[in-house]
Amino acid sequence: MRRLLVSGLVASLLTAAPALAGNVQVGLALHGGGLSLEAPAAAALAGKAVQVPVTVADARGSGAGWTLQLVAGSPVTITGISARCAAGSTCTLPRATSGAGILHVAADSGMGVIDLVVTVAPLRAGSASVPLAFRVG
Repeated sequence: MRRLLVSGLVASLLTAAPALAGNVQVGLALHGGGLSLEAPAAAALAGKAVQVPVTVADARGSGAGWTLQLVAGSPVTITGISARCAAGSTCTLPRATSGAGILHVAADSGMGVIDLVVTVAPLRAGSASVPLAFRVG
């Protein structure tokens, strides 16, 4: 009886094995995302430098570079821009090149999610605050 049970079990396993074998094909496609910007509302102030955190996400996958522009109601002076990869992001840090905007990023750089800090010089004493807004394109 035991022998019959074991041979039945072996026969079942042998006939089931070919059903488990074979190739499984899986398709994979990568699609580029977009270019986006996040920045809080900010203003240049009299007598005080302002640091504005700006996050640029370039998920296009083209390596085309981008330009950060500042929109302000009156002229302001940018004294510095620092850049680092955002937490949890693999990025290529931006390489500045000549061009329009406050930061014109060279091709094949500035990809991924990048945290920037834009430092705006203080306005002259007695000046009204100047609202600051950023665009990327």
